[in-house]
Order: sequence, then structure tokens, then C-alpha cells
Amino acid sequence: MPTDIRIHIVGVGSPHGDDRLGWVAAGELRRSAGLAALPPLTLTIAERDRPGMDLLQGLEGLTALIVVDAVCTGLAPGTLHRLTGDEIGGAAGTLSSHGFGLAAALELGRAMGCLPPRVAVFGLEIADTGGEALSPAVKAAMPGLVAAVEREVLDQISRGGSDRDAPAQQED
Repeated sequence: MPTDIRIHIVGVGSPHGDDRLGWVAAGELRRSAGLAALPPLTLTIAERDRPGMDLLQGLEGLTALIVVDAVCTGLAPGTLHRLTGDEIGGAAGTLSSHGFGLAAALELGRAMGCLPPRVAVFGLEIADTGGEALSPAVKAAMPGLVAAVEREVLDQISRGGSDRDAPAQQED
């Protein structure tokens, strides 16, 4: 296993309903036995309450950035999304419910040349941003989201940090 791989996962969220899914996913990923077995410094996981300029700090030397956030495109709640490359910029306005959105931050990072070679955004279509808990549809889809991010990390490691993006997917 290559030891020069450095992957950072950022769970974006807020304390409100389904919008907290990035935070919940980050917590689940921290408890993942498969990811815990990775060599030290290979993987870091953080939570952010806003995906703006703060997202672009500390990306130097990373092989990959994986962001997990709520998605609102009008599809069925719990629908899993995975975006890479140009798909992220094309999704401006749909990737985040936070002011200066995720897509805008990543586009700015790309223009400034500060993004790692691989960037992937995972999210679940949200149902409700009220209350303090995830909606039943998003809660039921959370294990699939966590498994998809785990696969992304392990795939990145198995490819040795290649900057080649895997084909994008959107799953129901």
C-alpha cells in the first residue's frame, strides 16, 4: 500500500435536519474499521459548517479531497450523488444550501490551482432541513453513502494516487 497518499474528507453540514448529513457521515467514517486500518496520515476527516473559502485551507500536499454534503436537486430524498471534475462546476446552486456554495468554492480552488488532483463530492438528496434529526429517507440511505465514500478512499489508495478520475455515477 502506498504511504504517500493523503486523502482529506470534509463533512459539510449544520445542526438542522437533513443538512447535518455531512457531519453524521464524517462521524460514521471515523468509526469505519476498514478506514481505521489505513497507515497514519493517509486519511483525515473534518466537519465544516460552511463550504466556502474555509474549505480551501490546508489542501497542500493532498492526493484527494472528498466532500460530503446535502444535495437538493428535486430527486427522491435519499438519492445518492457522486460528482467529480467538471460535473462539480456544472452543479453550482444544487450542491449546497450554504451561502457561498460548495461548487463555487471548488471552482475557485480549481482556478487558484490549490485543489488536489482528485476531488469527489458525495451527497444525499435531502428531504427536510427542519428539526434536529435526519429524515427517515436520509437516515436509511446513510449506510450506502458511507460505503460509497469508503470505496472511493480505498479505490484512490489502490490506484496509488493517480489523478485520473473514475467515471462519475449517480445512483438511486
